[in-house]
Amino acid sequence: MTSIKLFRGGFGHVSVLNVASDLVTHAHPDAHIIIWLKGTAGRMEVGEHTVFPGPGTAVAINSFEPHSHTLSEDGGAGLFLALYIDPDWVARSRGTDPSAPIFTEPAFILAPWLEAAVSRLYHCLACDEGPDDFTGYEVERLIESLLDAACAQAQRRKRLSARAGHSDFRVRKAIALMKANICERICFDDVAREVGMSRAHFFALFKEQTRLTPNVYWNTLRMEEARRQLQSSQDPLISVACNLGFTTQGNFTRFFRDHVGVPPMQYREAARGVH
Repeated sequence: MTSIKLFRGGFGHVSVLNVASDLVTHAHPDAHIIIWLKGTAGRMEVGEHTVFPGPGTAVAINSFEPHSHTLSEDGGAGLFLALYIDPDWVARSRGTDPSAPIFTEPAFILAPWLEAAVSRLYHCLACDEGPDDFTGYEVERLIESLLDAACAQAQRRKRLSARAGHSDFRVRKAIALMKANICERICFDDVAREVGMSRAHFFALFKEQTRLTPNVYWNTLRMEEARRQLQSSQDPLISVACNLGFTTQGNFTRFFRDHVGVPPMQYREAARGVH
């Protein structure tokens, strides 16, 4: 049975997730670090790279970076600690440019003391009493240490310069159209015409600028709106599904589970218990 634990703070939020099915290619506005705890590890595609979570390895994913997770074919589940990190929080705490990528490599090595710190946090979050006020401080210190480890590794093997923003005005206009119509069904042929491009040229430029196809970017925006509605409203699931342009509740449930790893109702129940 899939289970989820959430803890929120100024840094973003942390989840303990038992992943029992593959996750399709998706992205998040937050950067995040995925750390295997036990069970099936599988493999992850992060951008154009294949990485293998497991002992001593953390997976590092930047804001809006496409990624997917494939588990083993034997159907086993895996337990993971997922740290979703607000890029603005990182910029404030470390004095960096919020528009620059936080990570330059899709994985970095965990020293034994960091693995021990991750294990302590997991047991704290998983205990019956739940996290306390001190946990927020501990999570922030752990994130700082993980960022230091990723930075130290990058300094030894730099290969990625700061990623430019979406400089082309047509891509910016397309993203604005997507956000303005987040609760509607979308036709990318219409979006391409709105920005004055052919469909093929639009798709090529959009991926060049964002590293995501328009479809994946659109699904990322819809996922964030789905999370917001599930957390902030008491609307029935069918209403949330219709609000996001899904024709049936079942289609929405499959979409949400494929991107997050748990059904929307389970996510809502866990989010209500967030401290």
